[in-house]
Parts: sequence; structure tokens; C-alpha cells
Amino acid sequence: MIMDLINQEKIATLAKEIGPENVPVLLDIFLGELTSYQATLLEADTEARLEHLKEISHALKSSAASFGADRLCALAIDIDMRGKQQQLEDIAQETEALVELLRLTHESYAAFSPESVSV
Repeated sequence: MIMDLINQEKIATLAKEIGPENVPVLLDIFLGELTSYQATLLEADTEARLEHLKEISHALKSSAASFGADRLCALAIDIDMRGKQQQLEDIAQETEALVELLRLTHESYAAFSPESVSV
């Protein structure tokens, strides 16, 4: 499951760009974002959920891409694009899918050791 959610090549590229010693610090920030986004979506009332879904998916596009969370990035791009086109039909289902992938991605990255990536 971990390999399915983590693109180690992107993390290695990131480590080359910013220095391997900085990856764990940024990874902690990324994990905090995932936790915050998940909580925001779970706590949002029905009226606020659509706006939160749009905002979070837009923000996730770049951060998920930077950390090699390719599945999360793809879902965020899809939701963001459909949100801009007013084509998000089942907000509850979209929210559930994003929350679940946020949870799985968080679990995978929390168990991941960035030191194992060769730079």
C-alpha cells in the first residue's frame, strides 16, 4: 500500500533540491496539512462543505505533487477542475473519497522513512 501512495522518485528529487536533511521537516508540515484538511472536511456543515472541498483540493494539487502523493494529487486535480466547472454533483461522496485518501496518504507517509530514499 505504501508504494502505491508514495512516489519515492519525487521525494528523492525533492531531497536533491532542498537537501535531504530538510525533507523530514517538510514532511512533518505536509502531514500536518493532511490532518488539518481531513478535520476541516469532517467538521464542515453541509453548506460549507463545497467551499472547503474546493479550497482544499486546490491547495493539495501542489503540495501533494511536491511530495509524490500522486494519487492524492490526481484526485485533488479532478475535484478542483470539476469544482471550477460547477460539476461536483455529489458533495458528500466527493468529500468521503478525499477524506479517505487523505487518511490513507497520511498513514503511508507517517510510516515512511525519508532516509530510505537514495539521493
